[in-house]
Amino acid sequence: MNTTAPTTTRTVRLDRYGSPTGLRQRTADLPAPADDQVVIRVRAAGINRGDGLAIAGLPYAARLSYGLTRPKRPVPGTDVAGTVVSVGADVTAWRPGDDVLGWAVGAFAEHAVAAASSLLAKPDGLTFEEAAAIPTAAVTALQALRAGGIDTARRVLVLGASGGVGSFVVQLAAAAGAEVTGVCSTRNLELVRSFGADRVVDYTSDDVAELRGYDLVVDLVGQIPLARARRIAERGGSYIVVGGGKARTLTGMRRFAAAAVLSPFVPQRLRPLFATPRREDLATVLSHVADGSVRPSVEAAYDLRDAADAVDFVHRGKARGKVVLVP
Repeated sequence: MNTTAPTTTRTVRLDRYGSPTGLRQRTADLPAPADDQVVIRVRAAGINRGDGLAIAGLPYAARLSYGLTRPKRPVPGTDVAGTVVSVGADVTAWRPGDDVLGWAVGAFAEHAVAAASSLLAKPDGLTFEEAAAIPTAAVTALQALRAGGIDTARRVLVLGASGGVGSFVVQLAAAAGAEVTGVCSTRNLELVRSFGADRVVDYTSDDVAELRGYDLVVDLVGQIPLARARRIAERGGSYIVVGGGKARTLTGMRRFAAAAVLSPFVPQRLRPLFATPRREDLATVLSHVADGSVRPSVEAAYDLRDAADAVDFVHRGKARGKVVLVP
């Protein structure tokens, strides 16, 4: 089933690995869906740090899946919110005109293809920009908290609380009833409080490594050596490593591997998190959006033509909350 649609679409394309400045606008044929896919008119696309890494081809081992010498998928972007314009022959869950959010292939474009099973209906109360900010960041946050035992955690510390994932970790932990401490820079103190943090620590003036007594620590930054950082969590507590690996290495996994190796020998549980896109987890996040306990924080919406600037801004860790592209 199809609606009338143009035959071409604007995309942001990367022909070789490197800096976001290598992104170029291009015109391409409108994609056609496979039997289990839909084509979405992209209204907004979320930008994640992983998009910058994929553009740079880092860590180097990831090129085994990205493409050894140049990107297999030259149009970056996965997080999407938009309107279905056509559906594959086997798709019954969606029809043209449905507003959706989820994960797509080549979301940095006017049109993108997505598996029908990777999408959910966009809640009416969200803008497309807010919806596009949710999928990867919020699901990562939820999986990090679950890995750390949020159901029983009373005190939660979030390192990197003002960023895209951190903003959701704080809100989801607060929604679970935990006492939440967020760590950020001076300029973001009030922002993190607005997410629901009970306490905010300024890492520019306080020694974060001296904090103690947390049942669960979610580390999105990775600046403190693990041998010292793990003491922030109490005995029997969990320290979840989500970020902080050095990308410009073969695997970028050194900090994650260190957590797994060190964990059996210390009284805290150190766990590396490798987040995965899960529709069920996205649905859980949307249930919190529906009850008002979670709201995406979008700092900026860039036009598609400014994709290079937007990706660079996020990749350098400057974003407060989320940044999106609007075709």
